Amino acid sequence: MASTKHLFPLLIKTAFLLVMTCALVFSCKKDNTPVPLNKGKLQDVRFWAYQLDGLEEPAAIDAICNSHYDLIVMDQQRSILGAEDYDTKSDVARMHGSTNSKGKAKVVLCYFDVGQAESYRAYWQSSWTPGSPTWILSPDPDGWNDSYGVKYWSPAWKNIMKECLGKIIDDGFDGVYLDWLEIYNEPAVIAAAATEGKNPENELVSFLTELATYARSRDSSFIFIAQNAAEMGANQDYIKLFDAIAHEDIWYDGSGDPDNGGSQGDVAVDPLDTQEYLDQLKVWQLAGKPVFDVEYAEQPAHVSRAYSLGKENGFINYVTLRLLDKLSTTPPPGY
Repeated sequence: MASTKHLFPLLIKTAFLLVMTCALVFSCKKDNTPVPLNKGKLQDVRFWAYQLDGLEEPAAIDAICNSHYDLIVMDQQRSILGAEDYDTKSDVARMHGSTNSKGKAKVVLCYFDVGQAESYRAYWQSSWTPGSPTWILSPDPDGWNDSYGVKYWSPAWKNIMKECLGKIIDDGFDGVYLDWLEIYNEPAVIAAAATEGKNPENELVSFLTELATYARSRDSSFIFIAQNAAEMGANQDYIKLFDAIAHEDIWYDGSGDPDNGGSQGDVAVDPLDTQEYLDQLKVWQLAGKPVFDVEYAEQPAHVSRAYSLGKENGFINYVTLRLLDKLSTTPPPGY
């Protein structure tokens, strides 16, 4: 039997190495960007739902609370112009008090458009138009009303977004679901960035890093989910900011704003685009990021196909209609 006199220094050295290894793995970063630490909140999500409109109706909140979706993405009603006194915090608390598919609390995320200024939001000023202030650019390219691309590197826009994010955190949301991240690739943005000698991709990463740093300084477990712009997963400084990605219309889409006569769904996506999305999303999966998918369809064959293909690719699917004004009438299999 070995002498404990010789074993003790060895044990001390081994313990020291283990501690240092753990410290390197879990603590050391090249910068101060908070690393997502929220797998515990997302790893058990099997069913998710997405609703942005109609939330001012008590029946809508009741329906969400009575559902057993594991994760809810919703708009912040008090961010709407004229509804600033709405008690969103109570709605979020009610949802947290309701149970998911496993009898646990729901995860509740706030929809957050960081790439467009929306004229129906409380931050909007009546005198604003594209070009005035100068950081407001062109209208939404898909014809959605009241939405305008922005120079997201503008200090004024950053301040507005940080203030909005603070209110989201105040209302008790578990995180944000960030939309219009593909803004960096819009022609008006590319032109504006070139005029100012800026790289739009780098500016997007810098902007989102500021938001993530602020949010996680207040809540270290605050979730960030990206919607679309899956190609940005190739940028390591970008992908590390997010806990997951969501993607719209991999197989089925609508044809623009339904309020302008667009279709609510069942428009087949070009197979070449579908394959491009799938290839880009594999990068996220290889990085250990869950992939949420929302398809827009109501025809039974399309709904069934969308759920089947989503499962085949390892996605967490939700099939609904473009208006996103109520819970889906075609929930996932097994829901």
